[in-house]
Amino acid sequence: MAISSNASPFDSIIFDLDDTLYPSSTGIDKCVKKNIQLFLIQKCGFSESEAFTLRVDLFKTYGSTLAGLRALGHDITAEEYHGFVHGRLPYDSINPDHHLRNLLCTIKQRKIVFTNSDRIHAMRSLDRLGIKDCFEQIICFETINPNLPYSTRPDEFPILLKPSLDAFKIALDAANVDPRRTVRQDDQVNNLNLYGH
Repeated sequence: MAISSNASPFDSIIFDLDDTLYPSSTGIDKCVKKNIQLFLIQKCGFSESEAFTLRVDLFKTYGSTLAGLRALGHDITAEEYHGFVHGRLPYDSINPDHHLRNLLCTIKQRKIVFTNSDRIHAMRSLDRLGIKDCFEQIICFETINPNLPYSTRPDEFPILLKPSLDAFKIALDAANVDPRRTVRQDDQVNNLNLYGH
């Protein structure tokens, strides 16, 4: 049964991407963590033991390893970082999901992806799932950090990421949605229940 936007107080749904539109069983998340540690070792000169601890500490303190490295003064562009971390991912582990596509097609509200990942990663993931055309808009790292991808000056543009309020304000503005009429979906879509039952 199709979900009618007239029967719902919501006219937009904002979906997270990673471990939401595709399952954690793909192993992408584990590979991202491994690639971040390799970046810390190969590009920043940290030891293996330092890289593991630093990745966790920077994530907890700054919201991402990239944000933490830049806050600590490392001369790293977002393009270089994302190219290394996402450029080595096993995207072939993400399979087309016909059930998910059918589910998304029954939802009549505007569907928007909001991810902290870069645009290339978002597009590749959605392409692999076969659902890119199900979304009206993709809000990604570049959307909420428009001046950052090529900047090496950490003091010039601090990184914004969700769940920060500033990142959400930019995303809501970019999507042109009313937050009071928007649902945010961060869990596995298979658990999506717009009726609240």
